[in-house]
Amino acid sequence: MFALTGARVRLVEAGPGTGPLRNNPAHHVGDDLELVEARRLALARGLGRPIAWMNQTHSSRVAVLTSTPSGPCAVIDGETVPFDPADPLANIEADGLIVDARTWAQAPAAAVMTADCLPVLLAGDSGLIAAVHAGRLGLLGGILPKAVAAMRAIEDAPIRAFIAPAICGRCYEVPETMRAACEDPLPGSSSTTSWGTPALDLVAVGRRQLEEAGCREVRVDPRCTFEDEHLHSYRRDRACGRNAAIICPG
Repeated sequence: MFALTGARVRLVEAGPGTGPLRNNPAHHVGDDLELVEARRLALARGLGRPIAWMNQTHSSRVAVLTSTPSGPCAVIDGETVPFDPADPLANIEADGLIVDARTWAQAPAAAVMTADCLPVLLAGDSGLIAAVHAGRLGLLGGILPKAVAAMRAIEDAPIRAFIAPAICGRCYEVPETMRAACEDPLPGSSSTTSWGTPALDLVAVGRRQLEEAGCREVRVDPRCTFEDEHLHSYRRDRACGRNAAIICPG
């Protein structure tokens, strides 16, 4: 675990071994749900607080989780729904999750699961945190500036960002038609693989979008999920589990 100003960050990776689902915290990849539940509970115990998880669908939906007199609630697209972060298998239907922990002593951490897409963690100075899943579709949908704007709507304060390991522009091979189609809406996305074929550099796009949204600091983990066998990568093994990037109120 390491510190991002205003928060703590924990990364959950595949680690050594060969089992495709080793150390997997994801509920949607065909793993034994009892094992997933046990892993999530162990992570929560290690952090000393519950963890709020998402059911990610490559959307641009951003949810805000807050404490109310009747219990924790998530606001998604203007709709308020009860949510119990103490339930390790509960999932919020969104690809971005903001937790308002400013006056919530036992606010949960927020987690994002990926296996090549960008896992982005955001932190304010006074207890506002967010976890965002940003793949190609999410970046096209503007989920990163949307999440930053939603945090600023709650509190207009400096925001710092961390991009956890994702697939790099040397490895994210795509058809030439897709690379060309992304050039205008995602400037700087065009790349070439190390073997000479069309590719996209989503990390560069995510970093620029966060900087243009006004994030004070953007840190990037340089590891590539496809290249590093201690990380899950869907491009390398479609039967893989998921990595998790978790942000906890400081």
